[in-house]
Amino acid sequence: MEDALVGHVEHFVNNYKKLCLSRGVVALDDKLKMSELFDGLMNQLRNMMIGYETEEVHILLKEIEDTVPSEPWYSAQRLNQIIVICNQLFKIRYNSNIEGEEAVVGFDNEVEILLDQLTGNSAKSLQVISIVGMAGLGKTTLASKLYRDPLIEYMFDFRAWACVSQVYVKKDLLLTILSSFIHDMPDEFYELYDHELGEKLYRKLKGHKYLVVFDDIWDYKAWNDLKMYFPDDRTGSRVLFTSRDTDVSLHVQSARPAHVLRLRTEPESWDIFQKKIFRTGICPPLLKDFGRVITRKCEGLPLAIVIAAGLLKNNWSSSWWSQIAASLSSYMVSNPNQYMDSLALSYNHLPSHLRPCFLYFGAFPEDYEIHMTKLIWLWIAQGFINDTGNRILEDVADDFLKDLVKRSLVMTPRIKADGQVKTCRIHDLLRDFTMRTAEEEKFMSNIYRYGMVSSMLCSPLEVGKVLQEGGSVLAETYKLLRVLDMESLSVSVFPLDITRLVNLRYLAIQAHNGSPQASISNLVNLQMLIILSKKNVLLPKTIWNMVNLRHLYIKSGENHIEETCSGQMIENDGCLKGLASLQTLSQVSPLSCTNICSRSPNLRKLGFCGPLISRLGDMEFPNLSSLFHLQKLKLFNTFSHPELTRSCNPIMFPQNLKKLTLSNTGMDWEEMWTFSLLPNLEILKLKHQSCIGQTWETGDAEFRRLKVLKLHDLDMVQWISSKDNFPRLQRLVVQRCLKLNTFPRLLGQIYTLEVIEVNGCNLSTYNSAMEIQKEQESDGNCFLKVHAIGIGYKHHELIMIHRNLKRARVSN
Repeated sequence: MEDALVGHVEHFVNNYKKLCLSRGVVALDDKLKMSELFDGLMNQLRNMMIGYETEEVHILLKEIEDTVPSEPWYSAQRLNQIIVICNQLFKIRYNSNIEGEEAVVGFDNEVEILLDQLTGNSAKSLQVISIVGMAGLGKTTLASKLYRDPLIEYMFDFRAWACVSQVYVKKDLLLTILSSFIHDMPDEFYELYDHELGEKLYRKLKGHKYLVVFDDIWDYKAWNDLKMYFPDDRTGSRVLFTSRDTDVSLHVQSARPAHVLRLRTEPESWDIFQKKIFRTGICPPLLKDFGRVITRKCEGLPLAIVIAAGLLKNNWSSSWWSQIAASLSSYMVSNPNQYMDSLALSYNHLPSHLRPCFLYFGAFPEDYEIHMTKLIWLWIAQGFINDTGNRILEDVADDFLKDLVKRSLVMTPRIKADGQVKTCRIHDLLRDFTMRTAEEEKFMSNIYRYGMVSSMLCSPLEVGKVLQEGGSVLAETYKLLRVLDMESLSVSVFPLDITRLVNLRYLAIQAHNGSPQASISNLVNLQMLIILSKKNVLLPKTIWNMVNLRHLYIKSGENHIEETCSGQMIENDGCLKGLASLQTLSQVSPLSCTNICSRSPNLRKLGFCGPLISRLGDMEFPNLSSLFHLQKLKLFNTFSHPELTRSCNPIMFPQNLKKLTLSNTGMDWEEMWTFSLLPNLEILKLKHQSCIGQTWETGDAEFRRLKVLKLHDLDMVQWISSKDNFPRLQRLVVQRCLKLNTFPRLLGQIYTLEVIEVNGCNLSTYNSAMEIQKEQESDGNCFLKVHAIGIGYKHHELIMIHRNLKRARVSN
């Protein structure tokens, strides 16, 4: 969709430029042609903004309408304004950025060669292929593009990605690779020795065709430690390395010489620069000269170009671009250490409130992907988010993260279905910069203590060691500690010693028995409590005394809160004791939450896990209608009912609910209409056995605001629906619905629909989606794209796909 619209904008701009360059009187035919081009552009822009009609959008569309047509026709200033407005509209419409695509510019030939080497049938034996080059050239981005290529997904039975970096742990790498192949990996795997994990990996891969990417290898010994666990059964398996050292490929006995990436040419650099700053990829004429100066100073290094673009992308004034063009130092690409001055320029332009948030990324290991929610909670716990006005801390922190992403200082490897950031990380060179800067500025040296303990991430490192070995933590030594993150380090029981660390704001524990004792309430400053447990967790009633608690997140089991005696939890004013600051409560039994609305009136995320179906077959849980701030609700039923169940009354849901997930509720498909009555529902996930039956006929139900629909592990065979049922749907995901053969044809007529994702379904399901896409393309609608993962293809079908991909690349 976006590519087609960009093409239309480019067509308009190129023709307008011809008029700008013409001298004298403009011919009538040219004026008529210009009017037609302008009308076509406006129609495309209006269609693009369907579903995004805000006051800002109406103003921008009105501005561009008032700009053309008018006399004089040929004006560079007017063209500049049109391009700027188009970019603003694209930014609103396509806010989520596909990270790193611009870094592959200029490598089309390498992509084609490497694809052939990875998928070609000429070499059946296991082969090692290497991509090498200096930091910031785009090695990881190129490898990632190959890894995600549809042909690669279809050709290999198993794929895995492992970041190696300078310091690696063999067990970590084995666990990472195994977790790519095995969903819900058994807990006992984490207790195995290295050679035992290696044997399991060998058996898993034996007889299969696999691709494993080792990203950022610094020492060939890493491969020598692991290669015995990768069988060579002449199935066409491949191992792909990325490295900064060309010698690595020589020592690992690569099948071919390493692919040494080069610096970009000036035209390629300019292309990267434009793609990074402008969603249309078109630079306004009045900024072009400054942009050219800036890209030349980056000397063809993509990372340098991206960082420079981060300084410019949110300010399109000529004075600002002129200032950056004058102050940006030329990059000395022969020595990565000399990038620091240019990186410092981006850092020095950060507002003071963003600097600690950015430096905090240096606390995590190299190449570490951190979940957005966890990062925000850590920022809050460390006290980085203060001045919020009337807004809650989490929303302000979310804006801080988005600001760092916009400045190209933070990458977003994974994006949620609704376009929000799921995980984030920083480039290795930026991490080096944060660590140096943190040391120079004496930035909270006590937080730079994440480390690896038994192949797990832990902070502080020494506290994790003591607790894992059953020792005692000296409260006096750690009396100022704000964050204790042991989420990945298993202990036997919830450690009692921790309750003496009274300044803790953030506590994450993994334990065989994760039930905390009543003394947990001693942690009066605690804001985030995360518990992973092998057993169901019983929270003590004293949990209601922890008035600063903002997030109570239990990640497994059916968990309960201890019942309180009558009158025991009554305040002096006669009201129930509660947690006014609590925003997240997950994985708790509804039986423990009879007074949830009065005790936690400001909840934003709630997850029930427990009996949700009455003996009469009706869905039942506490009435949540008074939780006015609740936006996300998960319902996981554990009560088995022999017949199809019925939904509850829609008035039990809060009006502002945006995201609803149902699992194992066993409802009749006919009950789905009740959820269409939720006025603000944007994301609906129907997971395993949430609905039962062969046919879902949506009837007259209208999910007015629904943007994302996910169907996982359902047994339906037929789906009958029309465009009127989902008028604003943007993304449809169907995963492991093995009996579904076709999609409703009329879904293609939903103008806002951008993606149909088919994952682990049968070939006919995918073909049905492709037919819908082809129909829309024939009608002039290039907006809809189909993505497929795990679809079974025959060899001749793969050849056709490969040929089509080649043709597409050549034509582009």
